[in-house]
Amino acid sequence: MADFTRKQLDTIRKQMQNALNVFADKTDIQIEVGNCSYRGGEATFKVKVLMEGAKTREQEDLEYYAELHNLDLTKIAKLMGEDMSLVGYKARARKKPYVLQRLRDGAQFVADKYTVQKFFEKEYTHAE
Repeated sequence: MADFTRKQLDTIRKQMQNALNVFADKTDIQIEVGNCSYRGGEATFKVKVLMEGAKTREQEDLEYYAELHNLDLTKIAKLMGEDMSLVGYKARARKKPYVLQRLRDGAQFVADKYTVQKFFEKEYTHAE
């Protein structure tokens, strides 16, 4: 029986992404080949398609929770010596639902509510 290896599946995912990028460059959409589940010789890849200018579910949820928790989405915070911005909210993640993006290279990290409130809470201005 022939089984896929992780290395083979990673190569296939990269080739799929490259092929879909050629198509996406001719249109006004973004295509992302995501995670893969496999068993034996069968594999299923998740593919996400986003229209140009449309917001992802994570972005829409972030806007909602930012309003609810008084967060400033334009703020750039310094965490562990790196500039970070708030880019998403994963509603199904219980412990660390917020998604932070490192500005230097675009790497993404997850954070809990308390960390995000500490660094991204809106500052109050007193009107006299």
